Amino acid sequence: MSDVEQAVILAGGLGTRLRPLTYKIPKPMIPINGSPFLEYLIALLKENNIRNIVICVGYLAEKIIKYFGDGSKYGVKITYSVGDVSFETGKRLKHAEALLNPTFLLMYCDNYWPLQLEKMIDFYKRKKAAVLITVYTNKQQVTKNNVLVGADDFLLKYDKSRQDKNLNGVEIGFLIVDKSILSLIDENCNFEEKVYPILIDKQMIVAYKTDHRYYSISTPEKLKGTEEFLKPKKVILLDRDGVNR
Repeated sequence: MSDVEQAVILAGGLGTRLRPLTYKIPKPMIPINGSPFLEYLIALLKENNIRNIVICVGYLAEKIIKYFGDGSKYGVKITYSVGDVSFETGKRLKHAEALLNPTFLLMYCDNYWPLQLEKMIDFYKRKKAAVLITVYTNKQQVTKNNVLVGADDFLLKYDKSRQDKNLNGVEIGFLIVDKSILSLIDENCNFEEKVYPILIDKQMIVAYKTDHRYYSISTPEKLKGTEEFLKPKKVILLDRDGVNR
């Protein structure tokens, strides 16, 4: 059984870059091939044997809660941490603290990546870090880098502005988090900007690197590519004579 049995999804933001789509629906409810994007994330978690899910909601929270309910129709258990719309990611996570396991998977509500949970857990344990982040190596140059990862896989720098020329990867979420680090949050703050520099100084944050690109719904431009990637794939079966079945 995995040591990471709970996922936390940050899903409370305003989704301003997706307006006017998000004037009436929250970002994770944006339809992708006829289903809310959040539904794909829940299916991804279930595939990785995570059935305990905490969703941190804020903006238009009632629409998410009404649609997904307690999660039973998806074969999972969903609990909601409802915070104020003004909460940034740090405070939103701190607000959910009482609901969280000692170690949990933390995800953004707008990124999709084929989760490799067991490999991540093994890497996390070997590195003895407090937090593991997933870093896309950006070989396809789909966006600007925002992190610098050292040769030993520990994080050396997080640059939200993406201006540093020495950066060598993109932090895409899918974190493994030791709950004890929430003690570092004492204000309404951005989780990465507040916590990452402290953990970097203590060499307590490690990067799990992947060459597999990630997909996002964070902007209208990225929506189309994400929809194409998540579109159900057609499978053609051939018999021994090479005839379609």
